[in-house]
Amino acid sequence: MMGQTTARSIPPRVVELFNGARQLTTVERLALAKLLLDSILVDQSVEETDWSMMGLEAFQKDWDNADDAVYDHWRELYDVSPR
Repeated sequence: MMGQTTARSIPPRVVELFNGARQLTTVERLALAKLLLDSILVDQSVEETDWSMMGLEAFQKDWDNADDAVYDHWRELYDVSPR
């Protein structure tokens, strides 16, 4: 049950949906909870992937250029042998 203090901070639409969900069986409520959680996790994962890809593209543009190409073969440039 939602307490009075908690219920005041929850939007009425959510309270209405929750009250409807209380009529579901335990298995149905668990399935609904899983669907809701998955929808949040998937959305966050997609968003994080998008940000990562943007960062990688910027990093690649910054480091993959003609001026820095000489450092691609830094061992030869600085006469460092591989271990």
